[in-house]
Amino acid sequence: MIDHVWTVVCSRAVIDQDSNNVSLQNVVEQLNISGEPGHVVIPMSLDIVTLWARAKVEVPAGGLARVTFLSPSGVATDSPFEYNVDLSEHRRYRSRGRIQPLHIEEAGRHAFRVELQEESETGWHQVASIPLEISFTPPEGSEQAE
Repeated sequence: MIDHVWTVVCSRAVIDQDSNNVSLQNVVEQLNISGEPGHVVIPMSLDIVTLWARAKVEVPAGGLARVTFLSPSGVATDSPFEYNVDLSEHRRYRSRGRIQPLHIEEAGRHAFRVELQEESETGWHQVASIPLEISFTPPEGSEQAE
């Protein structure tokens, strides 16, 4: 069995070559977009870093993970990305995925849904939902209707 330990969304994750520790830079909780809601493509990249661990330290495990970016209305804005979680030789496994660009249709609480399918399973189960609040503000100098 595999335990989801944590998932963090940040602008950049740096892995130290000597210690193998990760530094998470600029954890992202909210984005303020200048403009009106609609189909907006944000040309930024975000790192999604997840730490997985064996549920029983002495028992090797493996599976497939999937991350999907969801709008407040529950619609996947892009195709999910999948990757292997290999805990056959090590007790912990850290993954780092990059999403670039972000496609935004509406304001509100978006989420990165993290799911796991263990080797012995056929279905997916959600292990985390990481919120990302997105708001729109009129561009400076634009007039608002009264």
